[in-house]
Amino acid sequence: MMRTLLFAVVIGALAWAGYWVVGSRAKQAALQGWLDERRAAGWVADAEDLSVQGFPNRFDTTVRDLNLADPQSGWAWAAPWFQIFALSYKPNHIIAVWPPEQSVANPAQRITVTNQDMRGSVRFTPSTNLALDQAIIQLDTLALRSSQGWTAALGEGQLAIRRAEPGAAPDHAYDVNLKARSLRLPEGVRDTLDPTGLLPQAIQKADIRLTPVFDAPWDRIAVETGPPALQILNVGNVSFQWGDMSMTIVGRLDADDQGLAQGDLNIIARNWREMLDISVRAGWLPGELRGSLETGLALLARATGQTNRLDVTLTFKDGQTRLGPLPIGKAPRLN
Repeated sequence: MMRTLLFAVVIGALAWAGYWVVGSRAKQAALQGWLDERRAAGWVADAEDLSVQGFPNRFDTTVRDLNLADPQSGWAWAAPWFQIFALSYKPNHIIAVWPPEQSVANPAQRITVTNQDMRGSVRFTPSTNLALDQAIIQLDTLALRSSQGWTAALGEGQLAIRRAEPGAAPDHAYDVNLKARSLRLPEGVRDTLDPTGLLPQAIQKADIRLTPVFDAPWDRIAVETGPPALQILNVGNVSFQWGDMSMTIVGRLDADDQGLAQGDLNIIARNWREMLDISVRAGWLPGELRGSLETGLALLARATGQTNRLDVTLTFKDGQTRLGPLPIGKAPRLN
């Protein structure tokens, strides 16, 4: 009995070791093949070393001195190393880790990206289509420094995308959550939005909670043939706080027959006049509408009993956008 048990254990260990060796070589070959394909397509796709470790329960892939550049778009990425981790018994769930410093470049500039922690987790459904089930990207103390002289920073951020629970939402719906804390805009952008320098250097917080619904899943087919079309956008909460300015948006938008947004968004804004000034300076609103919009919005604000607080509905219908009763432009395109 003991010999049989020992024999079974040995055979099982050898089988598992064989599985790991085959799996690790397959992962290494797949990544090397992808780099070869990029070079064949005219890319710069160089890596000093590509290795897979982690026996017996993990596939830990490390790529060193990675340089990727697409000559058609002009974009390039360089990193001293990049890691992909996966449990050997759960290959459809991977974790990616970026180095503390890397660079992204285009024909106009090179941006040095530094961080204390930058990692992502992606989980796919266990099928050949590799449909997205969940993706999370975590950022800690992110800083950007451009060769053109500008800088930007983010104290903390997280982007989470999860496939909505079956029955709780329509098919092909995804819950999207974005959180950002202490966001410092590039100096030129901040000077445009706040030329007097009265606002804090950083936007204190921004929170976005959306549930977009598509006509097909995000999977391997979508990547290869084209993205699915957005049909519905449920806005659970979009809010930000910058100094004394704050805004909260909730509502729902549907794509009409032309792919344009139709539906309503409820907006609650504090210190809305400052937001109006920023929107005009940023080019989001035509300057010639500034006076009439302020007059009309002031009347709406008085209805709340607080002249600096605005509670209005942004309506999209028949290809047009209205803020309360005021027409402000064309409806945006959802797909």
